[in-house]
Amino acid sequence: MEEEKTLAIPLGGSTVDGAQVQPTVGPVESSASGVREPEQKSGKSQSNRQKSAKSIVRSDEETFDVSGGPVFQSDEPKKPSAVGKAVKAFGALIIFLLVVVVIGGAILFVLATRDELPSAPEIKTDMKTVATDSAWEAIREREIRLNSDEINLFLSTVKEKSAEKAAEHGVEIIDLFSVIAGDKATIYARIKYKGITWPAKVIVKLGYDDPNIIISVDKAYLGKLDLPSESIMKFVGDNIENDNISVYNGMIYYDTTEFNDQIAEVTIKQLGLEVDESNPEEKSWWQKVKDWFKEKTATIVSDMIHDLKFKNITIVDNEIVITVSYAEE
Repeated sequence: MEEEKTLAIPLGGSTVDGAQVQPTVGPVESSASGVREPEQKSGKSQSNRQKSAKSIVRSDEETFDVSGGPVFQSDEPKKPSAVGKAVKAFGALIIFLLVVVVIGGAILFVLATRDELPSAPEIKTDMKTVATDSAWEAIREREIRLNSDEINLFLSTVKEKSAEKAAEHGVEIIDLFSVIAGDKATIYARIKYKGITWPAKVIVKLGYDDPNIIISVDKAYLGKLDLPSESIMKFVGDNIENDNISVYNGMIYYDTTEFNDQIAEVTIKQLGLEVDESNPEEKSWWQKVKDWFKEKTATIVSDMIHDLKFKNITIVDNEIVITVSYAEE
């Protein structure tokens, strides 16, 4: 029996009888016995062959994986992921909100600074006249009537006294005046802040709780916008300077305790009942008699005024009406 022979044919070589053998396409798998893949004689280095570790070798027409099979790429565009869609939607929402805020802010600014207030009226009276008239009305009629002009005289005094305190907050009170019509009192103000003039209108209600006149806000506006009453009260508390005015529990209180003293003092001056106390030794007997008469008259007037007490306050026929009585009543 003839012994079987096994031929070892190297890749790219020839058999013993001279026949050419072409190398096998594709990788040669290593056997369990540890047979190593023969090296190609193409002159390429081992490192070039290991570039297949990138798993895909691409050509112009098709793609081959490491096993030699073609992998065809799809021509369909990639669809955006859910995360990408959410990011784009959130960005669009932010831009939309910014546009809304800018436009809305511009509209609110125009409405808040829209000035449709009347011009500040010229004051045609003075404190001496108001005090004297009020004293005589109180004595004769048991009531004091104050019109818009007389209230504006008081408000102009408040404005002047408050200038320094308001300036500490960067505020300038340009106008502060009232209009009394029918049974309503409206206070107007133009306030300059940050270089911008803000027109404000406040419709107020009046009440009395001894010894305070109580002012509460019915409606308030900044330009064309409704303004919370709390904002008005905060502004008054921060910027208005007056010994008799205070803000408490959302209302303005005007203390009338010193009101009678002020009326009496002004009335005595207006009536010429003040006595010159300088150089009493140089006065003639006739001058001394006149001074005695002035003192007695001034005392009577002062006592009458001090006996008057406020009872109620209302708005009637374009005037603020303060009902008074004598202390013993």
